[in-house]
Amino acid sequence: MSSTQPGRAVKTRRHLHYVLRTGTPESRTPIFDSVESWNWAVRISVVGLFVVALVVIAFKMASVVVPVVLAWVVAMVLLPVVDGLERRGLSRALTSIVLVILLIASIMVIVGVLTVPLTYWVGRASELGALLKQRLETLGNPLAFFDEIGNALSQVTGGDESASAVNLSSSNIVTVILSVLTPLVSETLVFLVSLVFNLIYHRDIQSGMLLLFHNDSARQMAKDVLKDIQVNTSIYFGTLTVVNICLGIAATVLTWLVGLPHPFLWGTLAAVLNFIPYLGAAIVIATLFVVGLIVFSALSHAVIAPLAYLGITALEGQVITPTLIGHRLTINPFLVFLSIACWSWMWGPVGAFLGVPILLCAMVAVRRLASGGENAGLHATAADAQAS
Repeated sequence: MSSTQPGRAVKTRRHLHYVLRTGTPESRTPIFDSVESWNWAVRISVVGLFVVALVVIAFKMASVVVPVVLAWVVAMVLLPVVDGLERRGLSRALTSIVLVILLIASIMVIVGVLTVPLTYWVGRASELGALLKQRLETLGNPLAFFDEIGNALSQVTGGDESASAVNLSSSNIVTVILSVLTPLVSETLVFLVSLVFNLIYHRDIQSGMLLLFHNDSARQMAKDVLKDIQVNTSIYFGTLTVVNICLGIAATVLTWLVGLPHPFLWGTLAAVLNFIPYLGAAIVIATLFVVGLIVFSALSHAVIAPLAYLGITALEGQVITPTLIGHRLTINPFLVFLSIACWSWMWGPVGAFLGVPILLCAMVAVRRLASGGENAGLHATAADAQAS
């Protein structure tokens, strides 16, 4: 017994030295399976701490990170247009700048058109709150908390006399305006500059990212992942943008036929909020129901627009969009909910919009890495179709 113990100790020390030197235990040594498990636990812990650090940085630097990520998402939609025009002999820089200018002009036109109806609804907020309370009371649903909502709306819109008695000095007003406009202007500039540079130097940015990988196989895998993310994101959001524009037109026609005021406002709201799955449609349906209660006296008339829009969004979400983008890009609804909830908590309303793009990129990367490069040509046809 004593003669076997020194031999086992020597063998144990020899195997431990091998594990420490190579990082992997020898075959048929179950006694050291715990060492391998511990190595994996250490690696997972390091990766987890790295992810937590990235999340903290993204939260603390939201004023810089959010415009850059938003610019990257918009660039993914515009990149096929820029690449197509470049292949036809146009300057990439000039095309990118013109597209960004057209995007800014379109947003300004839409905001200018919506200014009048938005001013109308905000200016009559206290009156509309009281009218909505009256409509609900006539339907047999008296809600006491609408008194508080009416008071809050009247204070915001200046309907209460006590609110009008509050006098702010000009310096305080200027301070409030600057505190709101300064971050808005700076983040808008970061977004526009990032968008232009993303469109112009997209290939150079990807090449620079690939330099982080020294191994040829790792570099090729990263290149395939980036290519998959670009192709799938362009297809997904390009298709979704066209679908949402059509949905906005349908919502505009629907509200006009039903008789709701300012149908273009509700159509634009539907087109923009539909980029946020499930939550956007729910907000539009609730808004149409509230506006219907205010405009119409009968409940049967008030529910026409929200029910019709519910049918349109159900058709779009369950049939049209999955058919156009394919089931390959279908995302688990629960993961979508978690992503929207987490990124909304971190970045607010813009985070709710960016939740799906971030989840889509993570899903594409995981699928590519899980395939181990076996499906390297999975999306080649889609890329070739866009190139042609």
